Amino acid sequence: MYAIIDEEVPVAIDPYSGTVAEMDPGKVAVNLAAVVDKIDRLEDIANDLFKSLDPMTTPLVSYPNREGIYVNLGRLTNFVYGFMAGLLIAAFIILAMGVGL
Repeated sequence: MYAIIDEEVPVAIDPYSGTVAEMDPGKVAVNLAAVVDKIDRLEDIANDLFKSLDPMTTPLVSYPNREGIYVNLGRLTNFVYGFMAGLLIAAFIILAMGVGL
């Protein structure tokens, strides 16, 4: 990848190395370093997603000593869902009994 400096004179700059050179229209050089970096990042994220199936692991972007955070988050999520379901059932019971506001 390069950035064209002047369209009249075939001169371009390589943003990664900072070299300025004359362009050769017959040769196209592609720098895949940025693409490889994105693929490596995506691979790390996929591995983290796979490791999240084990509740005793830590997320990729987490502070140290956070083992078991998925267990705690699961308990909290189940508590919130249970609380919301209980409120909904209580509201239906109150409405079914005919007790209005």
